[in-house]
Amino acid sequence: MKTAKRLSYFLFLLVMCWTNAVGTGWARERELFVEAAWAWVEKGEVRIQAQLSTSPERIELEIAQDGENKSRTFRNDSRISAAVQPTGDSPLLISLREPDEDEPLVSWQLDLAGRDMTYAEKLTVKKASWGRRAEVNAELLALTTLFEQRQGQTTSQADEVEAVSHNEDESGIDESDSNDADQTLDELAQEFYADFAASGKPEEIELRSREVIFELEPNDTFGKADWLFDGKDARGKIGAAGDVDYWKIKGTKHGRMNVSLREIPYGQDYQLYVFDAEQNELGRSERPEESDESVEGIGLEKDQWYYIAVKGQRESHHKDFYYRLRADFLADQSDAKADGYEPNNTLQEAHELPADFSASLTGNLHANTDVDYYRYSFSLTSTFMVDLKDIPAGMDMDLYVQDEQGKVLAKSEKPKNANEQIIMNVNPGSYIIKVMASKRSGFTPNSYKLNVAAKTIPVILIPGIGGSRLVAEENGKASEIWLGLGDSLLGINDPKHRRLLSLEPTRPNSVEVRPRETGVTIYPERDDEGFSAIEYLSYSPLDPVRNMTEQYYSMVKELERMGYKKHRTIFAMPYDWRYSSTKNATELKKKIDLALERSGARQVHLVAHSMGGLLTRETLLANVSYQPKINRIVYMGTPFLGSPRAYQAIKYGYNFSIPWMDEETGKIISEYAPAVYELLPSKKYFETAGFLRKNRNDTYSYTEFLQDKKIRLDYAPLVKQGGSLHEKWDKKTINVPQYSIVGTGQTTFLGYFFDAYHNEWVPYYDQGLGDGTVPYISANYAQKDIKKRYYVTGEHAKLPTIPEVMKQVTQLLKGIEETQPGLRNQVPGKSAKYLYYIISKEDGTFPELTFHKNGSIITLAADEKEVRDDLAIEYHGNIVVIHVLDQEELEFETPPPQQDENSPKFIIKRFSSEDSRDDEEHGKRYRLDEHGLSQEKHSVD
Repeated sequence: MKTAKRLSYFLFLLVMCWTNAVGTGWARERELFVEAAWAWVEKGEVRIQAQLSTSPERIELEIAQDGENKSRTFRNDSRISAAVQPTGDSPLLISLREPDEDEPLVSWQLDLAGRDMTYAEKLTVKKASWGRRAEVNAELLALTTLFEQRQGQTTSQADEVEAVSHNEDESGIDESDSNDADQTLDELAQEFYADFAASGKPEEIELRSREVIFELEPNDTFGKADWLFDGKDARGKIGAAGDVDYWKIKGTKHGRMNVSLREIPYGQDYQLYVFDAEQNELGRSERPEESDESVEGIGLEKDQWYYIAVKGQRESHHKDFYYRLRADFLADQSDAKADGYEPNNTLQEAHELPADFSASLTGNLHANTDVDYYRYSFSLTSTFMVDLKDIPAGMDMDLYVQDEQGKVLAKSEKPKNANEQIIMNVNPGSYIIKVMASKRSGFTPNSYKLNVAAKTIPVILIPGIGGSRLVAEENGKASEIWLGLGDSLLGINDPKHRRLLSLEPTRPNSVEVRPRETGVTIYPERDDEGFSAIEYLSYSPLDPVRNMTEQYYSMVKELERMGYKKHRTIFAMPYDWRYSSTKNATELKKKIDLALERSGARQVHLVAHSMGGLLTRETLLANVSYQPKINRIVYMGTPFLGSPRAYQAIKYGYNFSIPWMDEETGKIISEYAPAVYELLPSKKYFETAGFLRKNRNDTYSYTEFLQDKKIRLDYAPLVKQGGSLHEKWDKKTINVPQYSIVGTGQTTFLGYFFDAYHNEWVPYYDQGLGDGTVPYISANYAQKDIKKRYYVTGEHAKLPTIPEVMKQVTQLLKGIEETQPGLRNQVPGKSAKYLYYIISKEDGTFPELTFHKNGSIITLAADEKEVRDDLAIEYHGNIVVIHVLDQEELEFETPPPQQDENSPKFIIKRFSSEDSRDDEEHGKRYRLDEHGLSQEKHSVD
């Protein structure tokens, strides 16, 4: 009921203001006018509504703030409704404008100071539905009318001033009073200039007896300053654009000085500055337009000189009107009036500042022994910025940041009244700000300004190899190329991925590569500033496909729930993962700089999956100056020492953990892709375990890997470059806190051994220690720069989507290192459950056979791929490996009889966690022919 009355009263005043501004006798040439207007705050946004008298064909709503303008067009609508998200608490200027009209229909100013608002990086304006019950549900804000168009004329602020003067004249104010005052001032000026203009600058004793002192040009430098006296008015003019008037005054006692500048000519903007004898600025006042200016609380020392400057902002000046300048001395005191934040003299009494917010306040030390405490809390790791400013002359204040127990975390103790500043990167929590006078400080009744802000340290999410969606631009047309679902599902008949994603050296034996297909440009998908490229690898409408390719979507949502914001404190780092980390490091540096610029923080967090961790290490080891810009690094499944999968990709082909991707496509993409070579097992890996074996027991050395024709890769330059980079990555350390999350519990490809009996290279696997892609020894590798490792049961590609992993990551971003539920802090035991089969054919051809699984009949074929939720099928040339994810035994069909008794047989090796230790290591070997399945004894490999 009260709100409804308030609305009625507001509308009545609005109508009265319009009526008084132009009189009651006007009539409109057009029927369009504003009948009513409202403004209020709703859900952190400013809501603005206006009811028009008619529905114009088109009308523009314009919003301006701090030089930024936004507009929205309304057509054939008498109700204008919009939601505005401002950039700060400075006033909004709101206008309604008809097309092709020079002047707006109406303009308002809306003050936002003290409002509970959500500020945006850029001013945003959007249309909103009409708020029918705004007057009941919202606290209305005052709209100050700046301009309103009337019949045949316009009324501006200057016109309103004239109207007010006219009304005052009619109401009985004697205009001659004002004229007499002006005449008296003119007479005083004439007398002053008659006495002194010809003789030059007068002496102090000549001026003290004057009722009013006037400036004497030239007075545009410190050395030519005019006299000013305590408690006495001085008059001057800013007679031309750029004119500056300097005045000087001498302290007659210890204390403080207040300086005021009044009677600034209408429409002009003059500013006020105070300096000491060394021309150091002690204070300034720069209020907008013709507002009075004042500088108060300047510390005053006896017999010291002070200087005051008056200048026009931009082109402001007036040759006919005087301003009035005055300085007042106040006696020194041992006490000053306590500010409104008292009592805040102890940790327990610390004044609570707004959380997660930029705060600014003016306080004082009411005695030399006074100490002011403020508590500031924030919920995310942040760059904490505290500025202590406007300390008066004669005072020396110091600034401290403490924890809740009073331990000093940082301090600023500059001499005299120099500004103090503390900038530090801290974990979320509550911090105590302490302001006090130094031991060497004198005391002057004072005020100081304290600015406090917490800028959230942003998070950059970095995917691994194959983890960024790529776009191909060809013949002016852009299309998704990784992963183009329709193309990749074609399997061996997928020409598009192979044609557009394959690379070649720029010249023989070069490590520089280029697209093999000319006229095509490949780049990471840019939608949503790269988030579309890393949240899902496929945006198929089919949930199984979409969910199967999720990467960072769930983690982004979890970070947003914590309070992070896309494009401001969370950033995506997609990149063309085919190229070397040395090239992509440039893009990561740019992303780091962008995150720092937008967030306002001094550091960033890096969260990297798989090869993204190697990209991180390359960036920070090759650019040491970027290490201080990083707060923490969290790795997930990073192959620090490389992975045998890279060798498989180059030698036989690999599907990059995309079940429907054909291995041969992966081989063509990998052939000259520097990033794949950088994922090859490093020299350190060979020294630790090796991954190529001459037999079951003897491993090849790294030198043999580079030289032996049986195992070496064809393109040596990229092999050597990858090895050289690993020498740096594996041995050098980064001066940044780092944490590694290691996936375990999946049978993981460890390499190949040569089976001399069957003359073939056979893949071999661990017993569930790795994550299915990266062996445990590689993901678990750590130097002293890795602070802590965590272990989770999970498959490599899915690590960023596992809820327990996301929880561990978000806690680490807060500085909480405790192991979260679902993860372990010790090396896991060999408790994984697994069942897999390695299938080949005696003659080395592809093993085309049929088996049964859960009632389904599945046939292995060289020209087709099988994709199932309960199976993971790998192809190593003509050897097939079937991982049975639910550990349910496969049933193999007996092949039809062959005419030739010597026709090649199928060789099946079965590995299960349920078998004996010997069978776990060597597997159970079977032969499959027209007589069925028969088990064989172990052969000597």
